[in-house]
Amino acid sequence: MPPMTTLEDQISALTSRLESVEARLAALEGRQPLPRVNTAGVSTRLGEAEPAIDAGLQVDGRRLTTALGRSFIILGGAFLLRALTDAGTWPSAVGVAVGLLYGLAWLATSVMAARAPDRIRALFDGATALIIGFPLVIEATFKFNLLGATNAAAVLTVLTAGSLLASAITRLQTLAWLTAIGGMLTGLTLMVRLGVVAPYAIYFVALGVAALWLGYMREWKLLRWPTGLLAAAGVFGVTTRALGQTPLDPPTVAWLMQAALVIGYFASIAVRTLVRGRQVIAFEVVQTVLVLLVGMGGALAVSRSAGSGGLVLGTSLVVLGAVAYLVSFAFVPRDSAGALNFYFYSSLALIFVLSGLAVAVTGAPQALALTAVAALLAVAWWRSGRVSLGGHAAVALVVASISGGLLALAETAFMGELPAPAVVATAGLTLAVALGISGSRISGCHLPRPIPSDAPAIVIGLLALAGTAGVLTFAIGHAAGWGADDAGVLATARTALLSGLAVLAAWLHRPGAFSSIGTLAYPLLAAIGIKLALADLRASTAATLFIALACYGAALVLVPRMQRGA
Repeated sequence: MPPMTTLEDQISALTSRLESVEARLAALEGRQPLPRVNTAGVSTRLGEAEPAIDAGLQVDGRRLTTALGRSFIILGGAFLLRALTDAGTWPSAVGVAVGLLYGLAWLATSVMAARAPDRIRALFDGATALIIGFPLVIEATFKFNLLGATNAAAVLTVLTAGSLLASAITRLQTLAWLTAIGGMLTGLTLMVRLGVVAPYAIYFVALGVAALWLGYMREWKLLRWPTGLLAAAGVFGVTTRALGQTPLDPPTVAWLMQAALVIGYFASIAVRTLVRGRQVIAFEVVQTVLVLLVGMGGALAVSRSAGSGGLVLGTSLVVLGAVAYLVSFAFVPRDSAGALNFYFYSSLALIFVLSGLAVAVTGAPQALALTAVAALLAVAWWRSGRVSLGGHAAVALVVASISGGLLALAETAFMGELPAPAVVATAGLTLAVALGISGSRISGCHLPRPIPSDAPAIVIGLLALAGTAGVLTFAIGHAAGWGADDAGVLATARTALLSGLAVLAAWLHRPGAFSSIGTLAYPLLAAIGIKLALADLRASTAATLFIALACYGAALVLVPRMQRGA
């Protein structure tokens, strides 16, 4: 096996060969060869191309030993302060305060050492300060009984903030990791032993947001993952305590923790993507999902469990959704580098709006509000031409159909008993909006074969077609006075009506208005066939079954001809 060579050795060998070729060429041409190139500077620049983690921490045995000895001396001073406190030389509170100041002082020397520059000493001074500070917070809480749960969390926050600030100034990623790990372990220890979660949930959220910004400013990308997960876990812990049979934390505390998590992360992401003009990254997407589940989902669960706060929470979510939509429209156009940001903020807005309306209102008002949202999104779809907004309109319309009874009404076109007249009033408005969108230019489909971007229009067309079938079935059944004893006649009437609608859909299979409904002719025929097998054959008499089969057969003959004619 040939010996391994470094990149610098290979460059030197290539340079020597090139100089030899140039010398021979100069001799043939009768001129002096070109001056020799100094490769030392090239090697140095190559070594500086990509700084490693904690660049500048070259391992030097002498400096390493000196820094280690210095750390032991610093720790000796900390134990001297501890001995004075144990001996009663001064009150415990004074001893703890002096010890904390002693640790923070070595964070300051860490910053000064990094500017010297002596980065090994800076790292050791900072790490030694953490070894002094974190255990001292635990001892001040449990041994000396000087700090309660809230005060201990506050002192831990100050110590962690000072150390993270020092690591950012000195650009020591190792110190930042030591701070984050030490802070998380200390916070978990205090939380478990004290049995109090809320103050440490806030601490974990602050630590997670700080790590997120260190990733933004210093490109320390891995640090934000464990801290972000623990931040969500801490808030989840408060949520579960508020949801117990005997709540250990009041709903207001849970809502404050959830709001801190949502605002802390979303505000940071907004500043980076909007103010600084950056694209959304993988961590932000993953953390957003986690924050939505823990923060928003937890707030909804606590509100439902407490039986209060729904209107305020729902209204706040709707307002946040409206703001997110405005942000996505105004600052992130589709044809720019921020297209990913547009999809991120608009999707977030849809989740906020739908969740807010689900909490703030119920019944018919909820269905009407969702229908209005769908109509507004359809207008935005028409004005912007963004298919994603068409998808939002389709989702809002489906949710409105579930809430307002349009889907239940559509189900009666195939089976079941006829609904009460009150259902038609609310569902009728949703159906009118679905028909209006289907008849507009923006919902036109590519024919003869739709493409994936036609999916929103087809979904809305399906709601329009199924809702129309349900309304007509309801009108015919109530006009004829059919009841539970007329199941066979009603099944035949349904088959005849659906067969006629299949022929109408085939006729609409042409470019222009309602073309989305035209794409549903064959799926409707398949649904009618299933209905015949499951309902008509069981409930109909021979005479009514003859009519049903004749209508279905005629539809099977006419639909292909109507589509060819279109």
